[in-house]
Amino acid sequence: MIQYEKNGGYPIVLTASRAEANQYDNNPFAAFICTFPQKISGYLLKEHLNGLENNNNGNAKQTIYGLRKIESLLIDEFGEENVVVSHYDNLDKFIGTNTKIVGISAMDPLGLAYVSTTYNSLIGFGGEALNASEFKKLVMHLSIQKHKPKIVVGGAGSWQIRESKVQEKLGIDVLFQGEAEHDLVGLFKKLMDGKKVDSYYIAQKPRLEEIPLISHAASYGMVEITRGCGRGCQFCSPTMRTKYSFPLDHIMKEVEINIREGAKSIFTVTEDIFLYKSKLGFIPNREEIVKLYKSIASYPGVEHILLSHASLAPVIYDNKLLEELTPILIEKTKWHPCTSKLYKQPFISVEVGIETGSVRLMKKYMKGKAHPYNVDNWPELVLEGIGLMNDYDWWPLCTIMTGQPEETEDDVRATLNLIDDLRNHNAKIFYTPVLFIPLKEAVLGNHNRTNLNNLTQLQWEILSRCWKNNIDFWTPDMKWIYGPLFFLSHWFYARWRHGKKATVPMMRLAGFPISPRFDKPCDRAYCKNGFKEVFGQIRGRFF
Repeated sequence: MIQYEKNGGYPIVLTASRAEANQYDNNPFAAFICTFPQKISGYLLKEHLNGLENNNNGNAKQTIYGLRKIESLLIDEFGEENVVVSHYDNLDKFIGTNTKIVGISAMDPLGLAYVSTTYNSLIGFGGEALNASEFKKLVMHLSIQKHKPKIVVGGAGSWQIRESKVQEKLGIDVLFQGEAEHDLVGLFKKLMDGKKVDSYYIAQKPRLEEIPLISHAASYGMVEITRGCGRGCQFCSPTMRTKYSFPLDHIMKEVEINIREGAKSIFTVTEDIFLYKSKLGFIPNREEIVKLYKSIASYPGVEHILLSHASLAPVIYDNKLLEELTPILIEKTKWHPCTSKLYKQPFISVEVGIETGSVRLMKKYMKGKAHPYNVDNWPELVLEGIGLMNDYDWWPLCTIMTGQPEETEDDVRATLNLIDDLRNHNAKIFYTPVLFIPLKEAVLGNHNRTNLNNLTQLQWEILSRCWKNNIDFWTPDMKWIYGPLFFLSHWFYARWRHGKKATVPMMRLAGFPISPRFDKPCDRAYCKNGFKEVFGQIRGRFF
């Protein structure tokens, strides 16, 4: 084994783009901005991109959780003296004549994931998504170009490079798709020995005992509590993975590592927090879930607990689940001073996939979302589940997907009806409407992607109605700014780029009083008076 030599670099260097390796002041939802065009998001996030933290020896203080798992695998095989994790700005210190492999983790390397595709195209100017521009900047780093190590790219976004057929153009030697634990070490051994390997590698699924502990702190204090899902949603890739719940002692060891190395928060990584040690038939295991979060919350140094994903059915099934969890989590909720001025009370945030109001689409593509209930009652389950969450001060971020394969106008109307029902029930949620994207590891991976150019007016209505609800609930005092601003910047753009089908939904989003009904046109007198009122508000504010 080649040993590290001063100024000669490490044999194996692991890294990720500045956009994806960031912590954004310990606010994971700020990473949402990386899906915006780079000329906008790069300016907004400039301080973060140039402020990644390093240890005294220059290696990364925190980085992507998946990269930390890979680091552990490689350290066990090759030794810590031969493996280093570096941020972009310090790569020249670690890549040298000894460097054989640069391993890159990528979630969204070309800006083709759900959120990037939707919001970069909605904004419509300012270049490609920041995620994409930062990834390209990384693979073209001067040290990589100078020393020509083998470049291996893995992570959830590796499919984007293969689908776009830019692997050779970007100088990537190997694309590694799938979970790393079973096969990655063998691949790296071959590369270190100078052996020829395939340019595209699909990994086998690992066994639970093959998954190592992280060796150093991950971004946001991430700790994996489950892996895989099992609900079978055909648009999603984690459903293709074996479902594991990690033992409590394994989880707490990773909590300890994160806190010891400076983390103040613990971010529990899972496809659904209510799947932790779940019983047969997706029955939630309340005792184990509560025990887990009590253990994390009571660990010395844990100031905040951040949640990733959750589902609605378990909340309905066990009415004591939120009752027992909320006191633990609300005390550890990160409560920003600006947020407290706006909303007066702390609330728990978690991502929930609603996706559609159409029972037909639910049965076709994602009937497992309703387990342990029947999917025939999906809209009612959504209303009841969101209502229960709100009762316990859980204000979820909810994804709504349009453009799914074979989606009809009736399916879209069903989703619009569900959005309206949630509004009528005063639901406290943040809507994130997204376009369907065929992820290559998913069952629907070979279908055509949806884009703004092929949306119908009703599908445009989903985007506009979701964002109108966001503005009305989250920033009611700013509606007089957002409405006209959105109208001026996007109505003309949407009409020019996407035609008349985008016009009416965008005008409704801007606050213009156009009837949201689809069975009759807007009353002329109502619209005329409404337009006068809107423009009167604008004149009163500015003149």
